[in-house]
Order: sequence, then C-alpha cells, then structure tokens
Amino acid sequence: MKAKEYKRVLAIVLSAGMLTAQPVSALAADTGLVNTGRQEAGQEAGTKPEDTEQPEEVRQAAAVDGSEKMVDISEEVLKMLEDGTVYQDEETKFLYDSKTGQKVDPVTGERVDEEKPEEKPGGDETDKSGDNKPAKPGDNTQDKPGDDAEDGKDDGNKEENGGTSGNENMGDNQSGGSQNGSDQENGDTQKPSDSDVTGGEEGAEASKPEDAQEVPAAQENTTNQALIAGQQIIKLPEMEKDFRFWTVARRYAFAKAKLSVREEMKDDARAVGSLNTNGLLYVLQEEDDGWLYVESGTVRGFVKADEVHRGDDAQKLLTKYQDRAKKKAERTKTEYTGIETVVTVAKELVPQSENAAFLHTHSTVNRTVVDKKYALTSIGLLNVREGKDTNTRIVGTLKAESLCYVLADENEEWVYIESGDVRGFVNKKYLKTGKEVDKTVEEKGEESFPTASEIIEPEKNKACYYTLTSVKSGVPGSSVRESVLEFASQFIGNPYVWGGTSLTDGADCSGFVQSIYKEYGYTLPRVAEDQAQYGTKIAVEDAQPGDLIFYAKNGYIHHVVIYAGNGKTVEAMGSDYGIVQGNLDTSEAVWAVKVLDDSIGGGYAGSLGVVNATDDMYGEYLGDYQLTYYCSCEICCDVETGITATGTPVVEGQTIAVDPSVIPYGTQVIIGGHVFTAEDCGGAVKGNHIDIYVNDHERALSMGVNQADVYLVK
Repeated sequence: MKAKEYKRVLAIVLSAGMLTAQPVSALAADTGLVNTGRQEAGQEAGTKPEDTEQPEEVRQAAAVDGSEKMVDISEEVLKMLEDGTVYQDEETKFLYDSKTGQKVDPVTGERVDEEKPEEKPGGDETDKSGDNKPAKPGDNTQDKPGDDAEDGKDDGNKEENGGTSGNENMGDNQSGGSQNGSDQENGDTQKPSDSDVTGGEEGAEASKPEDAQEVPAAQENTTNQALIAGQQIIKLPEMEKDFRFWTVARRYAFAKAKLSVREEMKDDARAVGSLNTNGLLYVLQEEDDGWLYVESGTVRGFVKADEVHRGDDAQKLLTKYQDRAKKKAERTKTEYTGIETVVTVAKELVPQSENAAFLHTHSTVNRTVVDKKYALTSIGLLNVREGKDTNTRIVGTLKAESLCYVLADENEEWVYIESGDVRGFVNKKYLKTGKEVDKTVEEKGEESFPTASEIIEPEKNKACYYTLTSVKSGVPGSSVRESVLEFASQFIGNPYVWGGTSLTDGADCSGFVQSIYKEYGYTLPRVAEDQAQYGTKIAVEDAQPGDLIFYAKNGYIHHVVIYAGNGKTVEAMGSDYGIVQGNLDTSEAVWAVKVLDDSIGGGYAGSLGVVNATDDMYGEYLGDYQLTYYCSCEICCDVETGITATGTPVVEGQTIAVDPSVIPYGTQVIIGGHVFTAEDCGGAVKGNHIDIYVNDHERALSMGVNQADVYLVK
C-alpha cells in the first residue's frame, strides 16, 4: 500500500475512534512546523537537479557579496533546496536557481542577475537577464545587506536592486519621513536617475558604484503598462455584507468600579448600560485610544480599558466567582451553568434597536449557530412579519411548500423563523413541522425547496436581531483583515534591514510582508517579484485593507506594501524610514494581490465527521494528540484565553484550540481526515493536546476524550 493511501485509510479508521498512533515529540515553535533534518539538493555543473544525488546536511554555501566566503544557509533557503527550486554547485559551492540559473543568496534567497556560465565555474561570467526578465535600474550585484545603497523604498528582494534611493518616489502620494524625525517637504524631493544610489549619511553625495550594471538598451523602454498587460487581473464580484453574528472566544473582564457602557468612544457619549463594581463583561474588540468594545448581558458598547480588570487580575476574580457559583449549585442541587448566577452583568438603559453601538461588530461570546428545525409552509402565500401581530410590517413572503427554520418561540402562537435572508414572525398554524417534514427535507435536500422573498432588507428589519442565532455563521472577512492591519501596525517604528525578516529587529519590504502573513497561516515567497505572482491578482482600485499592492518601475517589481484602506499603507519603506504608515504611491502601483481568504474555513468547514482532506494535502506527521471538545459557554471557556486575533470566529468544523508554542496560530492540520485551523488557545491546552470547537455544550460533553494522529496540511 502506498504511503499516502495508508495515511488515508488510517485517517478514516481513526475518525471512527478505532485506532491510535505512537506519540512523537512536538515540534519546536521556531521551526514553523518544518523538520530541519532534511536531504539537500547538490548538483554538478551542467546537470539537472533531479538527476543529482542529494548529499545530506548541506548547511553552508558561498556568499554572493563578492567575498565568496562560506556562510550558513538560512531555513528559508534550506526549504528551497529541499523542494528543488534551488541547488548547490559542488565545485564552486554557490547556490543557483534551478529554473533560471541565477545565483541565489544563501541567507535571503534573493536571485542575482548572474547566471551560471556554460563553461566550468571560475571562467568569465556574462551578465544576463535570466528568464527574459527586465534588468533592474541601478543594478548592483555586489551590494551587501545594510549598504547605504538600500536606503530607498526598496524591498531588498534582489541584491542588485540598490538603485532605488530613500528619497525616490516620495512625491505627493508617498509619506513616511516623519517616522524617523525627518520632516521632508514633497516639493523638495528630487528623483535621481535610474543608476543613482544615495548614501544613508546626511549630505552624502549620490554616486554610481563602479560595478553597477547598465540597463540593456533593448530593455530601457520597458514600461509598467507592458508589465501589467502580461498579467491576468481578476475582477472581483461585489461582496454583500453578512448581517449574521459569529461566536468568538471569551475574554473576561470585570469593572474596577461602577461604570457606564457608552454608545460612542467618547467620555460624554450616551450611556447604553451601567455595570456595578466587579460586574462581568467580555472584551470583543480592542479599539484606538484605550477604548474596548464589550458585551455584558444584553448590553453592547464601549468602555475605557483602564476602567476594567483584565489578564491575571480578571483571572483571580473569575476563579473566585467560579468557586462561589459551584458551591451555590451544590447547595441548591442545581446544575452549574457558569458564574452569571453569582455575578452582576450590565443593566440595559437603551433598547438594542436604539443602541447605535449594538452592531459595531457582529461578534459575540454567545452561541450563534443552532441546529436546524425544519418547517414547511402549508398555504399558498404566508407573510413574514416584523412583530407578533398582523398589524406589523411585512418583511418577506413564503410561497406554498417553502422551507424555513424555526429559531425561537416554537411553542408559541407566533414563531420566529429564518428563510434565506428573511427573519421574522409567522403564525404557527400555517407551518408543518415534525418527523415527516424532517424526513421529506432530508430526502429531497434543502436546496430543492423555495425560500422566502425579501421585502425589507435585514438591516432595516427590526425583527432581524430578535435572536442572534441562525442556522449558519456570519462571514467576518473584515475582522480578519482588521486583525492583519492591527498586528502589522504594532511594528511601525521598527527598523528596515535589507534581507531581514524580523518584525522586531528589522525587515525589508518583502520580508516584512512574508513575516506578517506567516502568522496567519500563509506561506508567501521571499521576494516581492515572486510575491506579486502569489494569490489572486486584482486591480489596485479593488484592493481592500489587508491586500498587498506592488510597485514597479520600468516594468520591474521593486516594492510591496500592505494596503490599509483610504489610500494608506503599512510598509517597510527603506533604511531611512523603517517600518511606517505611508500613502499609496499610485504612480508606481501596478496591481494588488488578494491573499486573505474571507470565507469561513477556507472551504473546509462542515460536519466533524466529513473526510474533506485529499491525499495530496497530507504533509508532515505532527504526532499523536489528545482531543477534547468545547463550546463557547462559560463552563468550557472558564479562563481568559488570550486569543491571538481579536474578533476571530470560532466555527464548528474549522476551529481548534492549541498550544501556540507547539502548533502556531493559523496552521491548518488534518485530524481524522478533516481539515481544521488553529484559531484559538486556552490555559488548559498544553503540549500535544487539541480542543475542537462544537456549537453546543451537550455535544462537547458527549464527544468525550480521544487520541488522534495529526498531520500538517501541505
């Protein structure tokens, strides 16, 4: 049996709880879940990488900075050696690109416009623009990381890309000088010629290095328009805003003193709720200027961060209230349901429908997805109303034998239903429910039945949020994008380092982008030119916050930024500026790339028992893990989780809680043939232990404790 087939059989059998595997040691967090023990690709001159026997433990290669001394190969480049995109010449010890023949920097992975000569290494080498790529302005194949030649808005993504100066392209559409204390007027900025290289020292005279390569005459007239014309730019469909809510992990907080929950982030804003000392609230989102968006009981709004206990202080209060609530449950011989039996929540001062802060975000700590309770209409035309009365407004209509789901008040005369995007009340006597209806719907399939026709949009329907539950979760694409920007903005002010990928110690533009998206489970190429071919290419004007935008000059990609919306960017601009918030340079922006997946589960969410991993998705075996299950209730989430991305939804069939030092946040894994994403973490989840999210507490209890093989998704 082939290895992948064997894994597949193991996964399917495991999903039935019949098999466990031998445990293996957890991977170190700083390896990114990639085993560093590997076979590396070496190659004699003139041979193909796949024809060459791969020696073990290739760890050093010749530097490409002119010194030719042996340097350690970085983890990123080791991966390139492993997958065959790069190989090492055994005689010269240089690394080369398997496709273009260009030299490769063993530390950064940058391609140098210096192909491996046809003659034996050591002879005269000829400058070539491998793979028919345009030469770069101001080519300098000998620039070292940190050289003054890298001062500009330069990605450091090619060694020879030193011709872009720190002041170049800093016109009306580019800012950032204030980040290093240099207030530079746009009108005073001069653009040097293509071959100019500016020094980092103030007042240093710009000069052209002796070894800078000239742009070949045949490529001098290459334009950005020609570059764009050769790409397939996708026009994205309009994304409709989803009115539904989604559930997030609980982040506990308690009032330090009596406080007001505000409708706006202003001290004098209207109070929509009040909370007593040590009253309970949940932090849903951290805002600017020290404000928090919170939820407490039925109240949703804003409080100042310094008004509440969080972190360790909150955990101490939480533990005290848990003990008190459990003792009360024992004394009254009732089931323990959480601390809300012994702690106060906010008193509502303004009805939800009149509270402008209620829909600030559609996240909540409460359950949002419920089991489907089918109902079919029994008359020719049934009105869905805004209230429990025939005098209330009609928000939608249902034809005969239309399908709807009962969400609330199933034992009352007027029941609350959802059908398509229509939500409201219908008279129960006009609905058919029960086992026969369930059987009919399951046999024919839900998609074969008509659903309600909308008359009033959900946002204008006062009955829309009678309950926050639905038969499906909302789509919080914006929250993921906001999280990326919030995370990236933490590093504004940190240094630009050519060839760097450290968010704290310094990165170049493509290294900054690569490191940011790695935290969200996306493995981007190392350099901007290659990143520009990753994901879905879209027009610059269609870019949304969190998308990448690429700059080009003379038909060559030389810079990448993270778009922040409203013409703003977050980027590693250059060594004169560091990591800054800048302005989009529309004169050089050629296209954007959509990297983030706005859909829930990336297409993998669904029933836990569904085997949705194909054979080619199985990657590295991570080991044997203990599995437990949890929901969003206070019993399951009884510790302050410290979830990595505020607003990230927890979704059945998708979300797992992990120890992020073992499985980094954003990693996709296969358990029992099903794909999950590491999106949550908790105090009790340590080592080889995974918690799987389900929608309700009863199911979490019934699933028990299991063991399972866990594989990395390739």
